[in-house]
Amino acid sequence: MVITHSACKLKSDPNEIPNHLKQVMQTFLRQERAPDSAKVKFEVLDVMYFEQPKFYNCEFKVRMNIDGKDTIGIMTGTITKDFTTVHRTY
Repeated sequence: MVITHSACKLKSDPNEIPNHLKQVMQTFLRQERAPDSAKVKFEVLDVMYFEQPKFYNCEFKVRMNIDGKDTIGIMTGTITKDFTTVHRTY
């Protein structure tokens, strides 16, 4: 699934990249249209990423809460360098 966001151009300060990636993924997870996405609350805890020429290849540590039950898992995906497009890999 790909979701595109409109956003002003963000400068890629190397110290801020992880925060931008986590924020974009958090927004993506809130907007994702999956059968159970309304029941699940997501919190992006951490990100590891590798910078490619046109995107960031990311691995996110995510807390998922379903009806008061917590679990922590890993989600992977790519985010474009302008932080506007997320492609989650399954």
